[in-house]
Amino acid sequence: MPIYLIGQCFLTGADLSYTNEILNEGGIYYNENGVEVDPFEYFADQGTKIVRLRLWHTPTNNIDFCGNPIDASSLEDVLNAATKVKLNGMQLKLSIHYSDYFVDPGKQKMPLAWEGLSHSVLLDSITNYTHYVLEKLHAQNTLPEIVSVGNETTWGFIDATTTTDGFNWSQDADKYNVALSAIDSFNQTHNSNIKKAIHLTESTALWATNLFMENGVENFDIIGISYYPNFSPAVSLSQVGEIINELYTDYGKEVMVFETGFAWSNNFADNYNNFIGNNGTTLAYPKTPQGQKDFLIDLAETILQNNGTGLIYWEPSWITSNLCDKWGQGSSYENVAMFDTENNQPLVSFDFFEFCEASSSTEIQSFPNIEIYPSPLFSEELKIQNAPNNSTWKLFDLSGKMILNGVFKNNTPINTINLSTYSKGVYFLSIHLESSEARMVKKLIIL
Repeated sequence: MPIYLIGQCFLTGADLSYTNEILNEGGIYYNENGVEVDPFEYFADQGTKIVRLRLWHTPTNNIDFCGNPIDASSLEDVLNAATKVKLNGMQLKLSIHYSDYFVDPGKQKMPLAWEGLSHSVLLDSITNYTHYVLEKLHAQNTLPEIVSVGNETTWGFIDATTTTDGFNWSQDADKYNVALSAIDSFNQTHNSNIKKAIHLTESTALWATNLFMENGVENFDIIGISYYPNFSPAVSLSQVGEIINELYTDYGKEVMVFETGFAWSNNFADNYNNFIGNNGTTLAYPKTPQGQKDFLIDLAETILQNNGTGLIYWEPSWITSNLCDKWGQGSSYENVAMFDTENNQPLVSFDFFEFCEASSSTEIQSFPNIEIYPSPLFSEELKIQNAPNNSTWKLFDLSGKMILNGVFKNNTPINTINLSTYSKGVYFLSIHLESSEARMVKKLIIL
């Protein structure tokens, strides 16, 4: 029987960019028992491994729906949130928008402070700004593990016009490369290992990545994509998997899904219209909390099976509050977030964050000669031979939720685990050596 030694856990993550502002504007989060919780702590406790934060250059240049300057996703806000992320033991993924507000495939407007600059001065500004941001994070010991240069830059980057007018590679390649090189320079100076990413959409990733490579933008570690069934209604999970595998195979880069979202209802908690109303025409998952959970787990499994390394859910904490953005007050996403609209209590989709929890281990070079059999399992008992005394074991279902655990004792040559009450399906058995973070993981199939 094969033994799997897993070195890197599949990263399950949440974009919590609005969370500080929601708290500032009266939003309150509760756990499943109705007890008020700190959202950063709660996401960490539920197994979230990485948090994505967006950074806008000078968001106060924008006036919100309520008539006030916008200060969410400012550097001060990001520094505050990054502290909470790290205090709760999660990794940080920073998305630098290089703009004063949201950028996406249709708009990549440069910050007001950079308008009218010559190309050479603009490149210096990009370099200095990137360094400055990283130095600020370093100073408070909250360096990100991943930095993406831009957000959904599928047709332009740091443009002079509000609506993007396409790539101008004679200039855009320089912009990307100086930003990526600034991260390299920072890593060299501080002996850090921040990974560099670009961010596309699933519909553009194949041809856009090819454009990047053809035009000399190659100095990145991760290809990040967005995938929303609402905006890509005819795209199936298998097609997403094919895209991820082709990117990994063709370019040898790590591939992650940086954004996704799934509507679990049509509910409203305020008067701000929700901007996601459906989940496309191809997926069969019901518009329910369980449907949201099943979609996420199946998407994560698809990503993992096609050599992808992570999945981040966009703004799962965007409950209603007095928060004002440019277009409304409250939340235009509460029907896609991971809290109910009545009591701000978590939905079952939080189980997603522990997907593949059994694989969150450190690889070791030598491991005791443990044998686990039979697999597939037709009988009631799973047998474990040569397990070290006092090593612990945990059994996880496919969503990553622990359903059984125990300890191997008394140097018993063959231990048994009774699985007669568990239904058919895929499970993971994780065996931990005593006084060590290393673990061995075995995929099990019960027939």
